[in-house]
Amino acid sequence: MAKKMSNKLPVAKAGGPVSTADRPAPYKPSKQELDRERRYRAEDALRDIERAEGHKRDSKLMGDVKQLAQEKMSSLKKIC
Repeated sequence: MAKKMSNKLPVAKAGGPVSTADRPAPYKPSKQELDRERRYRAEDALRDIERAEGHKRDSKLMGDVKQLAQEKMSSLKKIC
């Protein structure tokens, strides 16, 4: 016979605040991990800049962007 599974979630016991001795130490990334993250963020920023420059060179797209910006500004003026 199969064991019936309970659909109830476990409930934490009531008690006072957890002492700092019971808490695990906060994670501290290594220098290598920090350097890797910094490089990733720089690469991501460079991709953003490259995309923005490509958009600036597309005059038809920039016209559409300016029109959209005007629409947004007029709708914000109604709110403010």
